[in-house]
Amino acid sequence: MSSQVSCVDGPAMVRSSLGQRFTSRWPINKLGRPFWIFFAAAFFLDFGFDVYFFLFNLFLLNFHYDERAIGFIGSALTIGNLAGSIPVSMLARRYGLQRVLFFCFIAAPIASICRTAMMWMPAQIVLAFLMGFALSAWPVCFAPTIASLTTKETRVLAFSLTFATGIGTGTLAGLAGGYIPEIFRSANRLGSVAFGMRLVLIGASLIAMIGAWPISRLRISSPPPSADRRLFVFHPFLLRFLPAFAVWSIVTGSFIPFAPIFFQKQLGISLQHVGVIFSASELVQFCAVLLIPFLYRRIGVTSGILMAQLTTGATVFLLGHAHSAGYSVACYLAFAGAQFTAGPGFYGMLMSRMPEADRSSASAIQNIAGALSQAGTSTLTGLLIVRFGYGPVFNGNAAMAIFAALIVLMCLPLQSEQQQIQERCMHPV
Repeated sequence: MSSQVSCVDGPAMVRSSLGQRFTSRWPINKLGRPFWIFFAAAFFLDFGFDVYFFLFNLFLLNFHYDERAIGFIGSALTIGNLAGSIPVSMLARRYGLQRVLFFCFIAAPIASICRTAMMWMPAQIVLAFLMGFALSAWPVCFAPTIASLTTKETRVLAFSLTFATGIGTGTLAGLAGGYIPEIFRSANRLGSVAFGMRLVLIGASLIAMIGAWPISRLRISSPPPSADRRLFVFHPFLLRFLPAFAVWSIVTGSFIPFAPIFFQKQLGISLQHVGVIFSASELVQFCAVLLIPFLYRRIGVTSGILMAQLTTGATVFLLGHAHSAGYSVACYLAFAGAQFTAGPGFYGMLMSRMPEADRSSASAIQNIAGALSQAGTSTLTGLLIVRFGYGPVFNGNAAMAIFAALIVLMCLPLQSEQQQIQERCMHPV
């Protein structure tokens, strides 16, 4: 009788064991409705601006802007993002995360639409600054919002899902940005490629604005007031975290903005095929970021970040020495997938180590560190490309990725991270 019971119940027990193992690593059922409302808003913002940022620099090329001018415009957007970080953080602490996010979802798309209509260089710089100021609300409020809607057990998963979906929307964004402008141009025989691009850019901005509706229905609990009203610049962990994040921001802000220009202008690939390459890179990033929680759980967050940084350095070095378009595309796909896997680790680590009352301040300081690092990176990269070509930029990017890994190793020791993992396992939320 006992043997019959074991034979009948065996498959069910195996399924139950597998199910428990899956839910322990991917506790999706513990992510509540408020998180999924925020997730929907993030989806619209990501998709809309994925299309926009993929296409906008190519749009500027049609108006005879070169990499140097595009670099200046990109730096203006980054400086606007930097200028908005502290005011946005103060507004978030005073009025709550929801109102500041709603402002972001309305103001940023309006500025992005204006950028498609005013092609004068000074106007582009001013509008890029204003758009960056409005968009600063997203990185400042993004991490604290997810942290307030999740627990320590589900936080890395929530960041990974949001990052992966945001990256995954880029798969559609590349196809839309690559093919739809040509469809509009064909429909209007008197129109140019720039005419089709402008229509797509406006549509993408309106899609991003749709995310304001889920945000308006979101209810985010206000964090408890901090005993110290100052920004926690001198928090012991923050002092070690910021150098590592700042150096890594230089790597992520260097080549990626110029990637579509590189493939179209340097390799002579058509806009439609550039869109396919961009979509493929987003798909690679989607898979990599979705799988990264397993890696972080197995080897630790710091070790996972180090692996991502070293892989990024290796792939961008190979990209700089590619001798064919196919090889360049393969190296770029690997590079794009590797560099984005560090993001969930950095964000999750910061939110888990900082007190709840100081998360928005810490997120603002993190955004400032990243923006300061990237403020001159875009301009410098554009100048280097115009003067020396893309090869030195790739080699410099590879060297910075290795240097960023060394900074992480010095500032975020592996031993302390492993101890934190053991502590979380001993004291689950």
